[in-house]
Amino acid sequence: MKKYIRWLDKWGEEAFVSTMLAFLIGILAIGVFSRFLMNKSFPWVEEVCSYLFIWSSYIGIAIAVKHKEQLRVLILMDLIAKKYPAVVRACYIVSEIIFSVFCVIVFYYSLRMLGNMTKFPQVSAALEIDVFYPYLIIPVSMALTAFRTLQTVYRDIKAGTLQYVSKEE
Repeated sequence: MKKYIRWLDKWGEEAFVSTMLAFLIGILAIGVFSRFLMNKSFPWVEEVCSYLFIWSSYIGIAIAVKHKEQLRVLILMDLIAKKYPAVVRACYIVSEIIFSVFCVIVFYYSLRMLGNMTKFPQVSAALEIDVFYPYLIIPVSMALTAFRTLQTVYRDIKAGTLQYVSKEE
């Protein structure tokens, strides 16, 4: 069981996104093949591909955070990194906590949005499914991203590897 959890921790999101992108490519190939070679198009292809791409992108945020590759504005940290490394470490921790708080806020409001969607259901155009399910990715990805952000900071502090390394070096 511990081995399975360790594998999920290391490769869970990547496996999920890879599977979704494989389905996306396969469904797109079917759509192109049917449209251009058989002169028949399936209306659901575009919608399924859009949902798969959106889900992949949102889970990709958590993957980027896990690998410390998310977008950041680091100009100030680059300027003071050599003179004040302790300040840079503190700024790094504070920025990660602020990002986690942002994710929790988005998570909270996305749950409220989903609550409204259950009161006033809508269906998608082609698939005719409740749009609650595609929108479910917002709280899922924000919870996962907040978890991965805090997990990364915790692991860095615990291992003593908390340091900012400029991409220029």
